[in-house]
Amino acid sequence: MSDTGGFYTQNTLVRKNPLNAVRRQVLRDLDLLIIDEVSMLRADVLDAIDFRLKHARRNYNQPFGGVQVLMIGDLFQLPPIVRDHEWSVMSQYYPSAWFFHAQALRQSGYVYIELDKIFRQQDDAFIRILNNLRNNTPTPEDIEELNSHFVPEKEREQLNEVVTLTTHNYKADQMNSAALEALPSSLFTYTAEVDGDFPESMYPVEERIELKVDAQIMFIKNDTTDGAYFNGKLAKVVRLEPDRITVKMAGESKNYVLKKERWENRKYVLDPDTKELEEDIIGSFTQYPIKLAWAITVHKSQGLTFDKAIIDVGQAFAPGQVYVALSRLRSLDGLILGTHINTNVISSDQQVAAYSKSKEQQAPLGDLLGRGQRQYLETLLIKTFDFSDIINQIGTFKQAKESTMEFEDESMRQAMDLIREGLEKEVKNTQGFKSQLLRLLREDDRNKLMERIEKGSAYYSDLLRKSLRMLLVHQTEVSKFSKTKTYLSSLEEVDALLMKKLYEVASLKYVSECILSGKEIERQESSEQLIADRKKMMEEVEKEVNENPKFTKLKTGRKKKKKDGPSLKMEKGETYKVTLALINEGMSLDDVAEKRGMSLSTVEGHAAKLITSGDLKLDRFMAPAVAQDIAKVLAEKQTVTETHKHFKGKFSFGQIRMVQAVISGGK
Repeated sequence: MSDTGGFYTQNTLVRKNPLNAVRRQVLRDLDLLIIDEVSMLRADVLDAIDFRLKHARRNYNQPFGGVQVLMIGDLFQLPPIVRDHEWSVMSQYYPSAWFFHAQALRQSGYVYIELDKIFRQQDDAFIRILNNLRNNTPTPEDIEELNSHFVPEKEREQLNEVVTLTTHNYKADQMNSAALEALPSSLFTYTAEVDGDFPESMYPVEERIELKVDAQIMFIKNDTTDGAYFNGKLAKVVRLEPDRITVKMAGESKNYVLKKERWENRKYVLDPDTKELEEDIIGSFTQYPIKLAWAITVHKSQGLTFDKAIIDVGQAFAPGQVYVALSRLRSLDGLILGTHINTNVISSDQQVAAYSKSKEQQAPLGDLLGRGQRQYLETLLIKTFDFSDIINQIGTFKQAKESTMEFEDESMRQAMDLIREGLEKEVKNTQGFKSQLLRLLREDDRNKLMERIEKGSAYYSDLLRKSLRMLLVHQTEVSKFSKTKTYLSSLEEVDALLMKKLYEVASLKYVSECILSGKEIERQESSEQLIADRKKMMEEVEKEVNENPKFTKLKTGRKKKKKDGPSLKMEKGETYKVTLALINEGMSLDDVAEKRGMSLSTVEGHAAKLITSGDLKLDRFMAPAVAQDIAKVLAEKQTVTETHKHFKGKFSFGQIRMVQAVISGGK
């Protein structure tokens, strides 16, 4: 689905929502994708995930591009949400909106594992009723037992420390608003602190929480520090101050002062040095982890546990709502019905019922595990010694217009071609080697297999390290020039693929031994060793490049397309030295700009830097009286932008920055 309500095809998804280099690298580095609450995931969304991974990883032969997918959820709870106009399109391709009807799963197959141990309930009678509701087979006795817990409204109003589970958002909001308004105490408002990138759609609680003394609240997060509360625990507000909330936990006598919790918005990035997947915090949301809780919806109660609750599901509209609401309780003793339960509001999706029976047609899990491990090892042997993804990436990189550079230096011009040619020469050897490994695996000749893996890993590790070193040299040389950001970004993708392949080769022997012997696979030190080796290699490369004579004089490194100066720069800091040399020869800033093919503002920026470093004096460029006028206004306005506005363009940003450089400690 697109944001405008239309549907994407594979072509429009790629064209209208392209992945940048960083996101492609993250997807290529994935080994395992975990999808929680999969019951609410639509089939078309799962197919979109499948295509995204295939496209990013350039692997269309395996489901999800070769990434292993673990999906977790209870299908008898709430279903995926599909609007009528959406289903009119989806129904042409899918029998239902449930994830298990996605084309990706129908083509690839999967293993169905059902966890059948119940932890929340211990009462056999209640468990039996819940199972009957889940399977849409409640007996008259079940309904009679449930309805015996009905409590009239007047009696419910006298109950304390109890939450109502209802079917619709508007009903929960109305109940909470009315209960809060009825309290005679003063209203206090507590506003969240939102930093960085944290979209409103991700807010875990209200940005502005309104409370009164005696308000009933519920915690929406577990206390991982002291264990004072858990997700779903009720409490009552006993004291409010502008920066302090005191509550009394349900069933307890002591007061508790709330502390704020911090939620983080994280994105995954590749470490530029280690090429490992890391989390980057891009935003945060800080607020008290509570919400008004006289009532909540059944939908938002998923995952919560209550000792006591009022269940109001007379208007249940979605399959599984009654089951979800009742299954939040630990026992029948805590059940309080707000409306009688009728069999016409109890339903479970027939598609789900049919799907759940597929487990019966599945082979025993032990057999599936053994077969799956064998298939995985075969795939691993083929994949580890396959360098086509690196070769193809270099080919794509070479064809991309934004990545082409016309280097004058021949070694720089040929660098990527040499890396690709070195790997292409091994294609025939790797095919024969992989066939040999597969034959030994099928013959179950483990000793010979491990011996060949060890020797092959050493040989190809050496080849990949040589390729990596060549790439690092090229990256370091290119980094000394300007206007190469896009080019370097493309090199980073090749870099990441080489590091990933090196790790795969280094860990193959250990992983193979674990699979064949049935041992648990643990993280190995080979990862840390590779990172250390790369760091050492980088230090050697930087020294080598810095001492290379071709970088000790001004060279553009690229053919000029214009007559207005070089398009690439020298070593970092070299450009300022060139400007300084020209000024010391007696040139004005205008002359330097013309000579170097730069804008005047850029050269003025150089001058400001040189004033800060003490290499130049301000009086070289402006009269003392003018500098004093600018300094006076700059001290008042504080910023260069506001000072520029004050003079209405009389002085340039560069001239103001020169004065600022003196104020900051220059000459």
